[in-house]
Amino acid sequence: MERRKILLGSGAALATVLAGCSSDETGDDDSNDDDDDDGSPSNGGNGDNGEPDDENESDIPGMDTDAMELDSEKISIKDINKDGDEVDVVATTTTTDPDVLRAELQSIGETLAAAITDPEAFAAEVNSVTWVLEQDGAMVMSFYVDVQWAIKYINDEIDEDELADLVFDTTDG
Repeated sequence: MERRKILLGSGAALATVLAGCSSDETGDDDSNDDDDDDGSPSNGGNGDNGEPDDENESDIPGMDTDAMELDSEKISIKDINKDGDEVDVVATTTTTDPDVLRAELQSIGETLAAAITDPEAFAAEVNSVTWVLEQDGAMVMSFYVDVQWAIKYINDEIDEDELADLVFDTTDG
């Protein structure tokens, strides 16, 4: 029991730290892109050789992160980042009830289908989309979506309920 509390606490702390760091980077990148977007190739004059642009959430191949919105009143996406072959989504929730969260996340297939603009490019660069749901900075639930499941959903090989069942089999929390 104590081990689970330690793991949960350290997982929540790590997710909070990462979310805070990536949120700051995202905000800075967006404001820099808006201010300096003159189309010139020498735009990266901040001494980083353009590296922040590579870490920018809009650089997820085949994915439009702006289209990643849940049809939910209880869950809202806070941050989306690519780390290696994984996309990390941090969302906040107003509930801790697993049944309510499951109902709210039932439309995850539609959300991913709307955000994945080029399934081939996305699948070539990303293996999974990991979600962490937080309430007041503490992890409530985490789960992942295998990209192949999302592609099957987009290609109508599985329906929304089948995708939701696969996803909820991966839950932790």
